[in-house]
Amino acid sequence: MEQKIPQTIEIEHEELHEELAKAMRVGGRTGEAARRLMKILQAHMARESALVRPALALLAPLAAGRIPPDADAHIERGEALRAEMPRMVEEHQMIVEALRELMRSAAEEQQHQGYAHFAQKLIAHAQSEEEVLYPAALLVGEYLKARLKPS
Repeated sequence: MEQKIPQTIEIEHEELHEELAKAMRVGGRTGEAARRLMKILQAHMARESALVRPALALLAPLAAGRIPPDADAHIERGEALRAEMPRMVEEHQMIVEALRELMRSAAEEQQHQGYAHFAQKLIAHAQSEEEVLYPAALLVGEYLKARLKPS
């Protein structure tokens, strides 16, 4: 079964990454703040790619009643995500602080107001991950565990 991450999530991540890359090239305090943000984001995004995105790719197939052949791996990934959640939320706090610094830097350099808006969008994205995407990814593992390994 082909497991594709929902396109809306892919597009949003690509747009956010592209905007951050532009902010890094701007230079000045805005560019410096964007580079600091990217350093924090890299490990976090790798963790999301390994633990969250594969589960999100299963949402539509599971809703259609299809169980993936590698369900045990998804159950393990869900357990790993549950263990990593405190760290990921803590990273979000660091990311939000770095984004606030980016907003301050961009606001002080008037020609970079678009990056202040970008920072606001990324803060909302982090909140959406915590409120919707991470819980959905956790539920995928729990659902598979309940279906395949009833107690």
